[in-house]
Parts: sequence; structure tokens; C-alpha cells
Amino acid sequence: MILEVRDLYTAYGLSQVLFGVSLSIGQGEVVSVLGRNGVGKTTTLRSIMGLARPSAGSIRWKGRETVGLAPYEISRLGIGLVPEERRIFADLTVWENLDVARRPAERGEGWTVERVSDLFPALRDLRNRRGGYLSGGEQQMLTIARTLMGNPDLLLLDEPSEGLAPIVVEQLKEQMLRLRGEGIAILLCEQRIQFSLGLSSRAYILEKGRVCYQGTLEELEANEEIGRTYLAV
Repeated sequence: MILEVRDLYTAYGLSQVLFGVSLSIGQGEVVSVLGRNGVGKTTTLRSIMGLARPSAGSIRWKGRETVGLAPYEISRLGIGLVPEERRIFADLTVWENLDVARRPAERGEGWTVERVSDLFPALRDLRNRRGGYLSGGEQQMLTIARTLMGNPDLLLLDEPSEGLAPIVVEQLKEQMLRLRGEGIAILLCEQRIQFSLGLSSRAYILEKGRVCYQGTLEELEANEEIGRTYLAV
């Protein structure tokens, strides 16, 4: 396993959000963290990325403890976050958004503007358009592409399908499958199991800051009671 989270507790002030969350992901694996809004999915990603400081527990990346490291240090170790709110630079063009995130690969060719444009062909035609004038789907593609420019080994995706049209969601899923084929590990936080089906090998379900289920997507899909209890809105 390249990432191992053990007994993680995270709070914002006096508000405790995570209660002993444990999960793991292997090299090139896609794992989903599922659950309704407010159950701790985003806080789990923020804790891994160093944006929220756990009060207890361990996060080991390739055998190295990362709790206490700054977000930029964690990023340089090979973890990239795609936040739900996207946070693109609205006044910069698509090309400029990608260029400012460029970081040399430690090995191999790495991700370039040309490679991410092959993954997201729409960005090639939009390269001179400012980020603030992109649609929601285009912004999501740009956010993922920008994160890839840092050449991460692990992508943390927070609700990537949120607010997107069904056809755009399907296109995004196809691109995630291509990324999986590139050997990049993906930890995917989602409310909807449909997006994870055919993409993730395993899933965890969070409820009130605790892991209440872990197993394969096939087992989860077959267990209608679990789905109704923890995922139905």
C-alpha cells in the first residue's frame, strides 16, 4: 500500500469530524470514499493533504509519516488534491493555469501541457480562454489537468461529478479510466455510487465521521440495505 491512514481523528475547533477513520490504497488503485454530505469525506482528504491537522492517528505515504507536514511538502511527495470548489485562477487563461502548476517529473516524461490536452481534448481548443469563462465541466477538467501538471502518484478527488451534466459526468469517468491505465492511484470521494462503479476496485462508506463499511464495489452494489441506509438521499 502506498497510502495508509490509521485511526484518524480530526476536528475544527470544538467540532469533532473524524472518529478513527482508517483506509488504504495501493499503487495504481482507484478507491472510493462514499457517503452523504457532511459525513467527513472532504475532511478526510484535507487531513491527508495537510490542510486539516489531525489530533490523533497516522498517515503514512510510501512508508513515511506525513502528519505535521505542510501541504506544499505533501504535494512535493507526490499527492495532488482536486478540491470540490475547483479553485482555478479565473483571470488566467487555460494555458496559464496549467503552466503555473508545472513541476518536473522525478522520472520519465511526466505530465506536460500536451499530454493533459490529449487526456482532455476540449482544453486544447480553450487554451487561450480565461478560467472564469469556462463551464463547470470545463473547469473540472482544467482542475484535474492542473493537478496532473505536478506529476502526482496519487490524486485526491473531492466530488468530481458534483453539479455536472450527465453527459459530462460520463466523459469525466472515461478520462478517470484512462488515468487509472496510466498507473496513477486515485482516492475518490463521491456521494453517488454510480460514478464509482466500473472505476473503483474498493469502497469505504463514511457515516458521522466513522467508516461503517468497506469492501468491493460489487459487494456494495449487491447489498441494497447498505445502500439505502448510508447512501440514499
